[in-house]
Amino acid sequence: MAVPAGKVPIFESMGAALRFVRAQWRPVLAVAAATSLIQCVAFLALGVSLPFLLVVFFAAACAHAAFLSTALNGPAPPSAALLGDGARVFAAVAAVGFFMAIVFFMVFYIAMGVLIAPYAEQVKAAAEDQAALTQIMTEAVQNQPATLMWALIVGGALLLLLTSRFYAAAPATVDRKRIVVFDSWRWTKGNMLRIAAARLGVLFPAFILVSMLQSLAALALGVNAADPAALAGLAQASPFQFAAFYFAAGVIQLALLGALEAGLSAYLYQGLRPAPSAPPQA
Repeated sequence: MAVPAGKVPIFESMGAALRFVRAQWRPVLAVAAATSLIQCVAFLALGVSLPFLLVVFFAAACAHAAFLSTALNGPAPPSAALLGDGARVFAAVAAVGFFMAIVFFMVFYIAMGVLIAPYAEQVKAAAEDQAALTQIMTEAVQNQPATLMWALIVGGALLLLLTSRFYAAAPATVDRKRIVVFDSWRWTKGNMLRIAAARLGVLFPAFILVSMLQSLAALALGVNAADPAALAGLAQASPFQFAAFYFAAGVIQLALLGALEAGLSAYLYQGLRPAPSAPPQA
């Protein structure tokens, strides 16, 4: 894999991600299928619960670690090292996710302040009456939909930009066999907008394709994927049918979005990481 130098080459980086998936589609598909199967078995055994969510996220971290390892070193047979890589990626992503949650909460808090400002006297009068406060909040959102929309847009843009600064964290964690988070902030300095552009350029079309394929899978399996309430009801009424859809949707998402994300981040990491120090002269 060629290594970019200097400023992130947007189109070259996008092409590298696409070439990775095309060249390694067999191991990518195998990892995606195995991961989705594990997640489905966890759903059937545990239901929608905290242990199930932990299994889902840990399995996804292991899959991402496997994709990154393939992108960095080529395909390799499964080994116990994958669990260690997955655990470290899980921890690195969780650390970034915690920071992103704080940022999103701040944006949400400011938006709520703007929404409630015209109703300050009503909020004061309601005191601790939760029903009255809920009614005021509902009215504020209905009367100021643009405020909430802009809050979501600003929050989404901030998350895209900030996660782009941490984009080398996961591949560095796999490559260096230790949890790497804030080093990525240094390495990506001056390239945040280019990384964000490369991500949007390769992942947004992939997201559209994944959504279409998942809709086709839902149609074939008789599942109404467009209605979250219907999906929740199906998970209760027919868990095996829901698990079949969950498996198909998971394979599609991991094999396309997950693999492209790994290919892109691994390529960028190889170009942005600092050069190894020269050994001391004897």
